[in-house]
Amino acid sequence: MAIKVEGMTTSIPIDRRLAVDGGRPVRPPDRPWPRWPTPAPDAAANLSAVLTGGRWAISSPSVGDTVLFERRFAADFARYVGTRHCVPVDHGSSALVVALESLGLGYGETVLVPALTWTASATAALRAGLVPVLVDVDRDTGCVGPDHLDLSVDPRAVVAVHWASNMADVPALDAVTRPRGISVVEDCAQAHGATWQGRQAGSLGRLGCFSFQHGKVLTCGEGGAVVTDDDTLAPVLEELRADSRRYRGDRTPAGELDLEESAGVQGANFCLSEFSAAVACAQLAVLDGQHDVRNHNYRLLGDLLDGVDGVRLLQPAPGQTRISIYEGTIVFDELPAGLDNAAVAAALTAELGRRFYCTDEPLHRSRLLQPWTKPLLAPLAERFAAIHRERTYPNTEWLAAHTVQTHHSTFLGTEQDMEDIAAAVTKVLTR
Repeated sequence: MAIKVEGMTTSIPIDRRLAVDGGRPVRPPDRPWPRWPTPAPDAAANLSAVLTGGRWAISSPSVGDTVLFERRFAADFARYVGTRHCVPVDHGSSALVVALESLGLGYGETVLVPALTWTASATAALRAGLVPVLVDVDRDTGCVGPDHLDLSVDPRAVVAVHWASNMADVPALDAVTRPRGISVVEDCAQAHGATWQGRQAGSLGRLGCFSFQHGKVLTCGEGGAVVTDDDTLAPVLEELRADSRRYRGDRTPAGELDLEESAGVQGANFCLSEFSAAVACAQLAVLDGQHDVRNHNYRLLGDLLDGVDGVRLLQPAPGQTRISIYEGTIVFDELPAGLDNAAVAAALTAELGRRFYCTDEPLHRSRLLQPWTKPLLAPLAERFAAIHRERTYPNTEWLAAHTVQTHHSTFLGTEQDMEDIAAAVTKVLTR
């Protein structure tokens, strides 16, 4: 038989059995999906330049007029995001830590964090000596909004996570928080290149934090960055990530370091290596072209699923003018009888030969967020446990139970790939 989905036809096994039950899958196993990561054209040359250039870290002595890739990337990424400053770091988690530390908050003060995010958004607050307070998210976007802020705990910052392919409404958050002296820190680990009314993610809050981990749309294996327009915070960020040292200046004498011991605040070593920075420089050059492919395919899949009852793609709020897909999210408003979203994800994986999965466990029940397991965090953990004893997160729970996701590289494929996904969704729902 065949199933028609909005203008396309895909063959389905006549017995209609799901692949997980022994039926023939929608997608032939000999048709590969796009791989990730994909090295940019200049990546190998950049790595070779580092390997033979005598400077493998920002803490290596200058050898003349050579510009460190770390500093080159800082300039390129600040220009891309549209901020005056960018401070590269070794991980996205480190970016959140130094961003929160740079605010100069007191030990044990509170920071609002959405319950629907990766654990680092909350554990970074604990590492900075702060107490994360989990809040619910908007059911339509998966992001925290002004209506979800809990001002009763006297928060000093909000970590506004851009989730999956959607941006939080940072201007609306800022309108509530700025008059109260609360800083908005954007967690942009899933939003490189996304825009809100034409402005890039990371440029809307007081600080923007990025991850360049292996799975991100801009990756160098492991890495991160903090961006800001705040001229007072930028040098503090530099010291916090480089053992109390800042950039020396535009030109560094031969034999000297690019860092000087400015020592305004005690820092630690969160520096990005030259190898990672070299890869990041190359990958940044191809990012927007990859966005074009992903976003075209995402729109196409959305159109194809419009003809399927009870299912849709996650859509951004009206203010978001460009999406950056970290995870393509299929929302099942109505799940088939006898199936939960984990079973649907497993069925889609079997039909397509591509991993589909549920979102990360919400933080209020995540095994990865247990500060009481670390003795040094005991005072913070006690307050964390007390604050969260009676809290509920209905929108977070609904999204965790009604969505299935796939990695952004799925959308670097072809239009036929999108038709296969739509056919597989239809088959699972009409089994």
